[in-house]
Amino acid sequence: MVTYTFDFSDIDTLRSYYKSQLDPDGNTDRIFFPDAIGKGYLSYYKISPEVFLLVNNYKANTDIKYVRLPIDENDLILHFRKYALDHKLTNKEVVSDYSDSYTPGNMRCIDAKRGEIVYIPKGAEVKSTMIVLKSSCTAPYFMRSGKWADKLDMYIKESHRHIDKFYFSYKQSVLFDQIVDADFDRVENYLYFVARGIRLLETFWKDVLKWESEQDPFTINSTQVGNIFSVSHFLENNLHEPFPGVDQLAHMANMSRTYFFNMFKEIHNQTPLEFFNNRRLERSYNMIFAQGKPIKEVMENLNYSNSSKFRKAFYNKFDLYPDINFK
Repeated sequence: MVTYTFDFSDIDTLRSYYKSQLDPDGNTDRIFFPDAIGKGYLSYYKISPEVFLLVNNYKANTDIKYVRLPIDENDLILHFRKYALDHKLTNKEVVSDYSDSYTPGNMRCIDAKRGEIVYIPKGAEVKSTMIVLKSSCTAPYFMRSGKWADKLDMYIKESHRHIDKFYFSYKQSVLFDQIVDADFDRVENYLYFVARGIRLLETFWKDVLKWESEQDPFTINSTQVGNIFSVSHFLENNLHEPFPGVDQLAHMANMSRTYFFNMFKEIHNQTPLEFFNNRRLERSYNMIFAQGKPIKEVMENLNYSNSSKFRKAFYNKFDLYPDINFK
C-alpha cells in the first residue's frame, strides 16, 4: 500500500508535494500518476488566494492510503464526487473506504479541523473535485450576519451526519462532468476550470442561503434518486428512439407517475420530455458542428422526421440555424 500524508493549508505546497511524489518531470497543470500507482491525474488550481480547486481523475493500480491531517483553521472542504465511500466518523477524524456501490454523484461539506483517512483499493476509479475555502474567505459573510454562520454550521453538521445524502442537482452534475471529464483537445486553458469551479461553488452558497433550520433536507430516498438518474441515463442512451412516455419511465423508476414526474423535475430542473428533447438537440449540435455530419444523417440518426420543426427547435435553443445544405 502506498501512503500519502498531507493537509490543505497551502495549495502551492500541496501541488509541489504531489508533483514530487508522482510526476516530477511533468510540465502541465495535470500531475500524472506513474503506472505502478495509477492511471490518470490530479490537478490543482488556485481560484483566488483563499479558494482552491482540486481535481481527481484516475484508476488506482495499487492500494492507496491518503491521510489528510487536520489543520487549526476554520477552513471548509467541499467534496463533489461520482464515486462512493463508506464513512465511519470518530471524534478526531473520518475513516473512509472506497465502495463500488452506485452513486449518481453527491457532495459533502467537511470541516478542515477534522482529519480523514481514505482507503482506495487497487482497481478503484476515483472521479472527484474538491473546493477548499479558507477561513479568510468565509469570515466576511459571517461578520455580516450571524445567521450565515449558524446556517453553515448546521450544513456541515448535517453533511457529516448524513454524509451520503447531498445528491447532485442537474446543474452540479453538468459542471462536475465539465471539470473532471474535460475534453482536453478542446479546453482552452486554466480559466476554463477556474470559471466552472466558481459556478460549482455558487451552487453550494445558494444551498446555504436557502437553508431553514426547521426543515430536514435529508429525507430524500437515495434509492429513488439513483432510479431517477438511471432513467436519465436510459434517455441519453436512446436518443435515436421516440420518447417512451412518462408512464413507462415511471414504471422503470418504480414510482407513481406523479411522484416520478415531480422528482425528475426537481433533480433536473426540467420535465422528462424537456430533458429528452434538450439532450437530442445538444447531440445534434455536436454531430453537426463538432463532427461535421450532414444534417440529413443527423436527423435520421436522432429520429427527426420534420426538417422545419427541427430547424425551429434548433434555433430556439442555440439562437442559430443548422446548415440546411443536405449532403
